[in-house]
Amino acid sequence: MTIERVTVNSKAALMAELDKKTDEIVIVGDFTKKIAEIKKGQLNESENLGYLVGAESDVFEYAISRLLDMFDPAPKEDKKIYQQITRLYTIKQQTDKSFLLHLKQLDY
Repeated sequence: MTIERVTVNSKAALMAELDKKTDEIVIVGDFTKKIAEIKKGQLNESENLGYLVGAESDVFEYAISRLLDMFDPAPKEDKKIYQQITRLYTIKQQTDKSFLLHLKQLDY
């Protein structure tokens, strides 16, 4: 199995690759600051496993997420990027100025 890896340096290019569900996306440039913020909020593997074992229902999480989205002043496309990254990808910092998004389903 070959893994497709692309490098992006703009929000538009990132959105296109997220929509295609590209295997690995290397992010460089100005958008890395936003990815760093998203990474801070992402659970690591053991934290995520603990959450999944103890969680009663994903429906509750979805309802809370949708409610918070209604009051979030961020642009719609930023919300979409955030949701796609947090649900579909793990984030790994490569350097101070680049991040790797790795499609979670490739780990199964």
